[in-house]
Amino acid sequence: ALIGAVLGQPRPVIVAVDTATELESAFLRLWDELWPGAKARFSLCTGALMPRTVTGVLMDIQAVPRAVPSSQFRKIAGTALVVDLRRPTAPDAWVDVLLEGASRGDSAFRSWMEAAVGAEASRGAVPSLMPIFAEMHGGSWSAPDVLASVLGMPQLELATRTRLVRMLFDRAGTDEGPAARRELLQTLCGHRDADLSFLSVMLEEQTHQLFEESRPEGCALTMSLLGAELTSVGEQVLRAAVLSLTSSDVGTFADSQVPFLPTIVSANPRLATAPEVWRRAGHRSREIIGQLDAFKLADEERSAVVDAVIASGADAPVEALVRFAGDAAVSPVLSAITKGELSFSAQWRSSLAGRPDAVLAWLEGHAALRSKELEVASRFVSPTTHRERLSKVWQTGISGQSDSFSPRVAAFGLALALGTSGLSPLFTTCFQPTFDALASSRLEYEEWDWLRQQAPPLSWWRDWDKCERIAAGLARRLKGQNASLETVFNILRGRGAIRKVVAVLDDDRDTRTYLKSLRKSLAVGSSVGTREQRDALMDKL
Repeated sequence: ALIGAVLGQPRPVIVAVDTATELESAFLRLWDELWPGAKARFSLCTGALMPRTVTGVLMDIQAVPRAVPSSQFRKIAGTALVVDLRRPTAPDAWVDVLLEGASRGDSAFRSWMEAAVGAEASRGAVPSLMPIFAEMHGGSWSAPDVLASVLGMPQLELATRTRLVRMLFDRAGTDEGPAARRELLQTLCGHRDADLSFLSVMLEEQTHQLFEESRPEGCALTMSLLGAELTSVGEQVLRAAVLSLTSSDVGTFADSQVPFLPTIVSANPRLATAPEVWRRAGHRSREIIGQLDAFKLADEERSAVVDAVIASGADAPVEALVRFAGDAAVSPVLSAITKGELSFSAQWRSSLAGRPDAVLAWLEGHAALRSKELEVASRFVSPTTHRERLSKVWQTGISGQSDSFSPRVAAFGLALALGTSGLSPLFTTCFQPTFDALASSRLEYEEWDWLRQQAPPLSWWRDWDKCERIAAGLARRLKGQNASLETVFNILRGRGAIRKVVAVLDDDRDTRTYLKSLRKSLAVGSSVGTREQRDALMDKL
């Protein structure tokens, strides 16, 4: 009767007794069955002439003499529950459950109550909680059934319901594994019979824990939620699940789940830096890029996305990717082409050709340039663009490489030299390799196109002689700068090139005088150049 009165409702309890010692042991035994949080707040008195209070509040339970008419203390304790033990009533079922455990000395209920209600909950919550306790500790308990019971008790405080749901997750995870945790999350994400917003933080924690326990089950949860109608709480759980995904998780997706990739990446943009995402995306790559374009990503982040696309080896929507990354796409694309990781194509060329500043920045960012970098860059910039900066980069890149660089690099460098005033150092490094490439027809049309405007023919019927045309352009420059014999031999190292330049100089009265001065310098005993160079300069044509 005392258990039913004290734990069955929240009001203070007054019990009429004949003597003060009549219920001492019963009161203490009752107190002993309380959980720690309730014990700390519980107050009792085994004998008082009138109802007693603590700081103005009636004690939880107290005994008063039966001889005192109840009418005298009802004015003081009108809100209390008065119990007459001489007229006992049949106990509720939950009381029997509690007494059965107490008779065995079982503390499971006390421990469970401490975890379920904590220190703040009212002792009057016991009738509602005892059935749940019985379900959870039954021989054939069912997590979904217990969850339904918890959600079906709106009278419970929100903090208590939150604790109960967390206890249920822990018990299900321990007894049945991650799959049970996933099933509970799926159920709660679609529950519409009650507002579960108070559970949102806890459910996000459970989602993270699920991924820690089993990534396959975490992925299964994500996929099931993506295709379901969710409440606002379910959407929060889905977001937490998507943010927990890694590139290795994406690799486990079935083909039927690939259509969800754009949605997943839009919620978790860092996945876009994983090559696996782009390998699986297929024709949905363009959609993913469109989703990413809505984010204010830094250049480094956009560059990382381009790196991932390239590393994936998948066919990329080039225009969309460059439109998304802008100048940030240039460096990774050029580096990949240089290393052979990406094939040069007309699509890449047309998409990046309008970004010469970024191409130049890529070149200038190399501590040590090689011929390969120069050759790749030459496919995306023109010698007429940023000529001064390009000349400096080209000179740095090919210095010390002798003639080991490709004809394309040489032709580009010569076009830069012809486009500047004076005798650029690029004449020394680029003229002879370009002349030799033209002589053996190893220069592509585009490469000759860089030079032809600055190397006009000497006559209309000999415009086909490209070697003569560049020789004429150099000859005029040498004469205009009154270049020394040493400079001439530094630029013209082959017999055929020297003879072409000599022919051009000898054919014009204005330049013939300069040719004579060179030969005179050689005739007075100069040892400049090789015997082959000197003989070629002195040959009569």
